[in-house]
Amino acid sequence: MAKGTGASIGSKYGSSVDNFQKELKSGADKIMIDWANESIAIMRKILKQKTRIKDRGKLIADLAPKPYPMDANGNIKIEIVTMQDHWEFLDKGVKGVKSSAKAPNSPFKFKNLGVPKMMLRSFADYAARTGVREIKGTTLATKGKSKIQAGRDILKVAKQLAIATKISGIKAVNYVEPAVGKKRLKILSKAISKEIGIKVLASIVSEF
Repeated sequence: MAKGTGASIGSKYGSSVDNFQKELKSGADKIMIDWANESIAIMRKILKQKTRIKDRGKLIADLAPKPYPMDANGNIKIEIVTMQDHWEFLDKGVKGVKSSAKAPNSPFKFKNLGVPKMMLRSFADYAARTGVREIKGTTLATKGKSKIQAGRDILKVAKQLAIATKISGIKAVNYVEPAVGKKRLKILSKAISKEIGIKVLASIVSEF
């Protein structure tokens, strides 16, 4: 994840980039970092309220600000980054194979009901942690079962959970927009403008 927020304060306003180096070091850069940390706090709050899966917990812990030095054109930028590749699936949701109700506006969609090994492993862990006991006659109780049979039952339940998820899709959490959307960018623009005495327009400059 990289949600980049930038502010152009140099040549765009007819002033030398060098004139702003001192001001940036004394205030504007800190404002951007503080803003990014506040944005991360908003994301974490929404994720905690709306999600339970372990991998989302990893995302909550992994979010971090990544500031950049001002470039030759007077642009300063900070990104909110994470190593968790599924961040966008959680934010926008995923349309199901048979239903788009959970994420009608998502650009993502499950195309088939196949369950890859990594997904199977993730749902097996989910079933064990959340106390799923039985699905379609298959129980996760281990009493009276061999280790091999218990293992097979876990994978069977995990596969059923995964298929059910792919059929109906993944609900959009929508945790990014409240944290870095127009309202939040307006707050950042005003704060930096006040600090350096020049009107600044902050905007989302990258997303990948």
